[in-house]
Amino acid sequence: MKKVLVVDDHTIVRHGLVRILSEMDGDFEIDEASNGQEALIMFNCTDYSLVLLDISMPGRNGLEILKYIKRDKPMVPVLMLSMHSERQYAVRALRLGAAGYLSKESASHELQGAVTKVISGGKYLSPSMAELLAETLFESKKSTELLHESLSYREQQLVGMMVSGKTMTEIANELCLSIKTVSTYRARILEKLNLRTSGEIIAYAIKNNLSN
Repeated sequence: MKKVLVVDDHTIVRHGLVRILSEMDGDFEIDEASNGQEALIMFNCTDYSLVLLDISMPGRNGLEILKYIKRDKPMVPVLMLSMHSERQYAVRALRLGAAGYLSKESASHELQGAVTKVISGGKYLSPSMAELLAETLFESKKSTELLHESLSYREQQLVGMMVSGKTMTEIANELCLSIKTVSTYRARILEKLNLRTSGEIIAYAIKNNLSN
């Protein structure tokens, strides 16, 4: 019996993933978690053979949960799922120890193959993601010169929300954070990008295509 934990805050998406897994050959017992905190509680109480983990969740996001999993049970393979196909998220996840990175858009026809690969000890990248990572290798020198490469996932998330026109209060409410915490993230962004105002952050983000 292989135990699998599926973590996604969207019920429809989570149930879709469970359905795909249930159609696979093999004896799977599937648990579901709707947020990062719930996932950690379940993970600490159960020995899982695989974790399917959404990268974007309110509160503790998937990258934070991934760090915890790889720290406490590094042998458990984690397949990251995301609406983001951008290589910056994939590279970050893989560096943190993820066994694979899969876009939700391609999950319906790639998930079974990805699960088979990582649960047997391999790594999985879709062809499109492999191409993006190859481009990253060729552009590595250029990438090191970009200030925003030093931003954390949460800081990048904050920048994107600022570009979309959200206020600090709206951002705090959406991310389930205090205004003080959001202001701290903003201060760190200003420091890392050598900027002075929120307007300059937005201008930098648009110029460097960080708005998504």
